[in-house]
Amino acid sequence: MAKRRGLILSHARATIAEKGFDALKLRDLARQAGVTVPTIYNLIGGKPEILALIIEELVERLQEVQRRVQTDDVELAFEAQIDKLAELFQSDENYYRAAFIAGDRSGLFEQSSQSGIFSRALQLPIDVCRDAVAAGLLFGNVSSEQMGRQIYGCYRLARQDWMNGYFDLEGFRRQSLTGVFLCLAADAKPAFRQRLMQRIENLKD
Repeated sequence: MAKRRGLILSHARATIAEKGFDALKLRDLARQAGVTVPTIYNLIGGKPEILALIIEELVERLQEVQRRVQTDDVELAFEAQIDKLAELFQSDENYYRAAFIAGDRSGLFEQSSQSGIFSRALQLPIDVCRDAVAAGLLFGNVSSEQMGRQIYGCYRLARQDWMNGYFDLEGFRRQSLTGVFLCLAADAKPAFRQRLMQRIENLKD
């Protein structure tokens, strides 16, 4: 049962990467996986359930990549996270683009979604901002929650621009980090602000 379920999802991911989520038809998926349509419903469900599982797997992969970053350098922590995300996206750009587009259209990434994806993604930048306040890098005049939300918004906008083809992964990296560093600079103590502004300048090269 688990093997058939995995095979169905594997073919679903391949179809999404090659043709987009709208091209995913249960009849075609059943034929590719060598099962019947009722079997797909019994093992997984319909298209919404298939998408939810694929997006959940995608989010777990994103969080695993970001959790690997171990550093006390706040700027480097954000830079390493964005770099690792860009590397992951580059490993299968068509799939990640299509999956993000489908996830956005389905509302799974929205704050109001019951999936909890938004709140989990938001926690990472909030935690780093709290560490920055504790380390004496930020004044703390802006709450870590508000700062983290703005930082996540910068990443999310850059991701959406990339997935819609407005720029490549280098553009995603540059726009994400510029937004992150500008957010941090708004509450940064002088020495830290100077470091951030220098990193922003370096991103122009």
